[in-house]
Amino acid sequence: MPDGKTKSEKTTLNQKILGVRVRQARLRTGLSLNEVAQALGVSTEVVSKIEAGDHAVTLPQLEVVALICNMPVLNFWSDLPTEDKRRYPTVDAIAFRQRIIGLLLRKVRTEAGRSEEDLAKQLAIPASQITQYELGQVEIPVIQLEALAHYFNVPINYFLDNSLALSDANLSQKWTPLEEIIQFSQFPPDVREFLANPANLLYINIAMRLGELSVDTLRGLAEGLLEVTY
Repeated sequence: MPDGKTKSEKTTLNQKILGVRVRQARLRTGLSLNEVAQALGVSTEVVSKIEAGDHAVTLPQLEVVALICNMPVLNFWSDLPTEDKRRYPTVDAIAFRQRIIGLLLRKVRTEAGRSEEDLAKQLAIPASQITQYELGQVEIPVIQLEALAHYFNVPINYFLDNSLALSDANLSQKWTPLEEIIQFSQFPPDVREFLANPANLLYINIAMRLGELSVDTLRGLAEGLLEVTY
């Protein structure tokens, strides 16, 4: 009898540990109880009981949870903390956005006829840090950005991504610059380098204009170029 009771207690403990790990995986991924419940085909109450260790979870259910949480199912039995090794495109988007802010800062500084030393004096930081800000190598604290906007007498909107706000009456979401930056970050490095080079803007504009033309118009242009060439 004592052995049976010990095994029962151990089973209960393991079930609660498993439940805690299910909950941690769900919260780390940002999923709600309802989303997990829909994926498993059970009620939210059942998911809550699984996470509390009050309801036995099956292996297929664990496999589904691992799938929607983008993690190996064996992590549920690992004593090591799970590390999220996914590469989120927003990481690249934030870095690229910071470069844009740096370029805007340099633009408003040069237009105002101010030096990097002038800005450094306003913020009480080294001038080399202003250089890093403008190159997008170091993130600019928003408090300092507000101070610089005030110094140049420009609204903070100058640096903001204003179109993140929904614009139409039906509040239907549209593509925003941030989403476009995320898409940009997924291009191959050589394509990103080409698109980010201001010297290539002419080629990009020409390509965009050509993309708007009909097939017949493009054919006529091609024939005209051939006549000029030959």
